[in-house]
Amino acid sequence: MNISERVPGRCFGVRLAVATLLVSCSAPMGAATIKMATVSPEGTVWMRLLRDAAAKIEQETAGRVELKIYPGGVMGDDPIVMRKMRIGQLQAAILTTGTFGKIFPDAQLYNLPMQFADFEEVDYVRERLDTTLQQGLEENGFICPGFAEVGMAYAMSKRRVHSISDASGIKLWTPPGNEAAVKAITAFGISPVPLGMTDVLAGLQTGLIDSVATPLVGALALQWHNQLDYVLDLPFMYIYALMVLPERSFNRLEEADRAIVRRLLGEAVRTADARNRADHHAVREVLRKQGLEFIQPSVAEVRQWQDRARAASLDWVEDGIVSREYHELLNSHLAAFRKASGKPSGDPSGNARAPQPAPSASAVARPRSSIIE
Repeated sequence: MNISERVPGRCFGVRLAVATLLVSCSAPMGAATIKMATVSPEGTVWMRLLRDAAAKIEQETAGRVELKIYPGGVMGDDPIVMRKMRIGQLQAAILTTGTFGKIFPDAQLYNLPMQFADFEEVDYVRERLDTTLQQGLEENGFICPGFAEVGMAYAMSKRRVHSISDASGIKLWTPPGNEAAVKAITAFGISPVPLGMTDVLAGLQTGLIDSVATPLVGALALQWHNQLDYVLDLPFMYIYALMVLPERSFNRLEEADRAIVRRLLGEAVRTADARNRADHHAVREVLRKQGLEFIQPSVAEVRQWQDRARAASLDWVEDGIVSREYHELLNSHLAAFRKASGKPSGDPSGNARAPQPAPSASAVARPRSSIIE
């Protein structure tokens, strides 16, 4: 009698263990699903770019990494998404800068009220500071493949607003828990109404709010423009989104896969960044054609807004919403650019000059694929 006849159970157990080992060795090592949340609706340029990136990630990692996207805010507003990332339910998100107010406050640096006079200034500063801010996020636990411009935020309302005094009675939406936004809005004598982003449309429809301060592209994509009548033609704040992945979950990927994911997501962010710029200009004509009136403030009214913006910027620094070091660094870059280009230097805090007319839609080269299509 051989050993297999004497101990049949043991022989079967050995064969089962060997088969299990062979199966586990043939499976992809480090296989993972990256669940990403975004408020961008399905069908926008963001979603097309993310879907394309997801397909490329799966292909280049030979199926070891899957990018699964949750659009339209279905995972909740930014604070909820952040909590879900912290407990591991989500591994990536596209978030507003205010979400990082307590984690890395300088992520909000470009949001300083009326800081930039035009997009040339934005581009000059971002070329010199984006990488530094991305490193700051990484030092605080978040991989950041890039920033994506949303555009300049404008006050859009059901009411005609020219001046500071006109704005005193409006009901203006603000994201809940966004200290920087609240500081900026109250500096203009406006009482903010906190609402989750997914509740803004209903708030406009019911009269809970009658105004928003948002990039034109965002108002159109989220259909808020249908509830609004006027746009104060004065850019208040540069708005951009951050694509982030918690470092702890990101580092669970194989090293080669981390490089692939970072590269492909970075390419998607840079493409969205460029396309949104063209859309920002083109959307103006779309909104005009749909009946929104763009209101031109007088020079004196612009100066009133700028004076309040200057005070708000100083408050941001004093309250630690952005650091004094980064604030001074940004303003030094702006001063250098304005000197080299022969532009007025602006005031000492770096606040914007009176707004320049935006180029017409026909004057801007627009990509075929666009958020407003």
